[in-house]
This record gives sequence, structure tokens and C-alpha cells, in this order.
Amino acid sequence: MSFLESLLHELQDQLVPAESAISAGQVAESATSERLNVTLPAGIMSRLKQQALQEGRSCSSLATFLIEDGLRRHTVIR
Repeated sequence: MSFLESLLHELQDQLVPAESAISAGQVAESATSERLNVTLPAGIMSRLKQQALQEGRSCSSLATFLIEDGLRRHTVIR
């Protein structure tokens, strides 16, 4: 093992001791955003892709905006 590798391992051990490792559940609970899998009818997906292309953004970004906008219009988000 090279000097740099051993130094890296030593630093990692000091920063995150093995007994205080963070679980995947803890990481998921602290996330500020979450992933959602939605199945859209072909026509809706096509319209989403066309609109995203026109606006120069990703389908995911546009879908997020549209969901937020829809929730605001229904007074769920204030």
C-alpha cells in the first residue's frame, strides 16, 4: 500500500468511525428530495417531452414544476 493510500485510510477512519456508520435508512430519512416513479399514458408523455424540449429543460424538471404548480393551484402548498 502506498503512503497516500495509507494516509487516506487513516483519515477516513478518523472522520467516520466504524461503529457510527450511517445506515441507508438514515440517509433516506434526511433527504431533502425523494424519487417518484410515475407511469404516464403515451400521449401525456409525448406532450411532456415536446414541452420540455421547447423550454430547453429535462422532462424531470418540467414534471416537478407542473406537479408543484398543480399542488399550489389546489392550495396544498402555501
